[in-house]
Amino acid sequence: PENEAYAAQTVTHNTVVVDESSHFNGDEKIAEKYHAYKLFSNLEGPNMQVVAARDTSAYKNVQLQRTVYLLQVPGGNKMIVDIFNVNADAEHQYDLPFHYNGQLISTSFKYNAFTKKQETFGNKNGYQFLWKEAEAAVADSMVQLTFLNGGYYTISSLVQDSARIFLTRSGANDPNFNLRREPAMIIRTKGSNKAFVNVIEMHGQYDAVSEVSSNSYPSVKQIKLLQNDPALSIVEITAGEKKILIAQCNKDFDTNKKHSFNKDGVKLEWTGPFSVVFPN
Repeated sequence: PENEAYAAQTVTHNTVVVDESSHFNGDEKIAEKYHAYKLFSNLEGPNMQVVAARDTSAYKNVQLQRTVYLLQVPGGNKMIVDIFNVNADAEHQYDLPFHYNGQLISTSFKYNAFTKKQETFGNKNGYQFLWKEAEAAVADSMVQLTFLNGGYYTISSLVQDSARIFLTRSGANDPNFNLRREPAMIIRTKGSNKAFVNVIEMHGQYDAVSEVSSNSYPSVKQIKLLQNDPALSIVEITAGEKKILIAQCNKDFDTNKKHSFNKDGVKLEWTGPFSVVFPN
C-alpha cells in the first residue's frame, strides 16, 4: 500500500515540492496529460553533459526550471551541478529533498538532533512517512553534507537569504516495515522566486579492510550565483584553488546567438544557450 501513499508522492523524489503538496495534487491521470519540455541539451562532450527542462503544469502559477550538468573536472573530481529555478506569482514554501544511499559522515552546519523524541515531517502527501531526525537554521552560506557509499560524496548547497535544513529518514507510520529506512537532507525555503544551486561531488575512497580513508574531504569551497534573472544564470564554483564558471540562458536558446557577461571581475563570452569554463 505504501507504493501509492509514499512512493508516488513528490517528496520521495529529488525535486522541488511546493507547499507540501505533490505535483498535480498526486493525481496520476492528470499528470499523464502533461510533461516538461526540454530547453537545451548536449550529451556529446567527454567532460561535460547537460540537459535543461521547464515545467509549468505541475503547480498552478508556478514555473519549475532545472538544469543538470554532469562534469568531469580536468585533474579533479566528478560532479553534478544542479541549477533549479522556481518562479511564482505569490509566496510559497519550497522543499528540495536529496534522498541518498549511504552513511552520514559530516555536515558543515550545526543541527538540533531529536534523539529522545521524534515527530513525523508532516501529515500528508508522503510527509507522514518521514521521521524528522534533525533540524538546522542556515543563512547566506554554503552548506555541505558528506556521506559514504563505497566512496565519499558531498552535497554542497548555496543558501541565499535563509533556509531550514532537515535530516529525515523514511519509516514513520509503517507498522509492517514495508519501507526501507533511508536518509535524506531536505532544504526548505520560502519566497516567490527562488534558485537552488547544488553541487554533488564524488571524491575519495574508504578501504574497509585496512580501515583507511583517502581524499575524504570535498574540493568545493564556495558557490556563487553571480546573476540569476529571466535572461541568464551565472554560477561560479570554487573547487580547491580553481574556479569553474557556468553560464546558461533562461530565455534565448538559439545555438548561434552570442552572449556576454562582465561583472565583479568575471568576464565571459559564449555562443549558444550555455557555457562551462573549466580551470586551466
